Amino acid sequence: MGVAAISATLNIADITNAQIETKLAERDKPYLTPYLIGENGFEIDNELKPDDEVTLKRSVAIIREISSVSSIYSARSVQYENNEAKDVRTYGVSQNYISTTGRKILQGRFFKTVDFEQYRPVAIIDQKLAATLFRKQSPLNQAIFLANTRLTVIGVVETKSNGQEFGEKSSTLWLPSTFARALAGSFQFNTLQISPYRLQDMPQLKEKVKQVLSQRYPKTVVETFDNAADLLKERELQKSATQALALVGVVALLISGVGIANITIASVLERIEEIGIRRAIGATQFEVMMQFVLEALLLSIVGGTLAIVSVHGLTQTATTVIIQAPYEFSWRSTALSMGAAIAVGVGSSFLPALKATKVDIIAALRSD
Repeated sequence: MGVAAISATLNIADITNAQIETKLAERDKPYLTPYLIGENGFEIDNELKPDDEVTLKRSVAIIREISSVSSIYSARSVQYENNEAKDVRTYGVSQNYISTTGRKILQGRFFKTVDFEQYRPVAIIDQKLAATLFRKQSPLNQAIFLANTRLTVIGVVETKSNGQEFGEKSSTLWLPSTFARALAGSFQFNTLQISPYRLQDMPQLKEKVKQVLSQRYPKTVVETFDNAADLLKERELQKSATQALALVGVVALLISGVGIANITIASVLERIEEIGIRRAIGATQFEVMMQFVLEALLLSIVGGTLAIVSVHGLTQTATTVIIQAPYEFSWRSTALSMGAAIAVGVGSSFLPALKATKVDIIAALRSD
């Protein structure tokens, strides 16, 4: 029972972690975006400058990457020949955008330094926009129109959520930040995307980014948005639930240990004469003790194996028939569960087995 509780707890933790990883894979890598609030309570127009990026990168060790992103509001429609896509999200981005977001380039290439330096009218589109405009054709080197601006498609990246969308993912188009700035003028909103090394670093990253920017902009309030707050909260809830279930499992293991100890004590009392005979013909105290410890160990292994197999079968059934959830048999969880079973079995049988070594040989032989 105790091993079953531990095994079930580990399976639940594995399933929850797999679900979180799946959700993470569907969106950009975890990042936060800082913005400045003025004394009047409204967001101010001050853009964070390259110097701010350098200071943040130098001051905050847990920053993995920083990229600049500008949202373009003046153009939402993209056309290729007779095909048109509306409500397209258009962004001007820096050269390290792919590194920050973790998106994969499916076709072509991302922007090069020369694209920024020469203000080239080139674009990257996501696979959803590529399917809408080009159907089954290759979009590479094709001319599309963003409003009245002609652009050449040089790459296609995977479609993901950036964490700011609700409902269905929007089609997305990216431009070099220099060309986007010249195209949109004041009809854009510039931000930074700051990515940590690990999801669990996000709360610490928020505090440090706020601290650094508050020192640089003392008359403002620094606020942040991050695209993984829900997943971080989900992970914390999962951690709390796992700890609670683990506590139940430990209690069940202790109860199981008491049961094994009682069985060992009963076995010792019933076999006093056998112990006396073995000792009389030359068995050492260690050999007598190991006899009972190994019996308890065998009992733990058999019980643990049955519990692990049963929990695996029930979990597999539940995640395929009742609810759809990612689940794979884990040798790590199996090893931990079996290790707990063996530890409890050996530990609970040790004192009764040790008592068996103290049996008086003469008294044992006369116990009949």
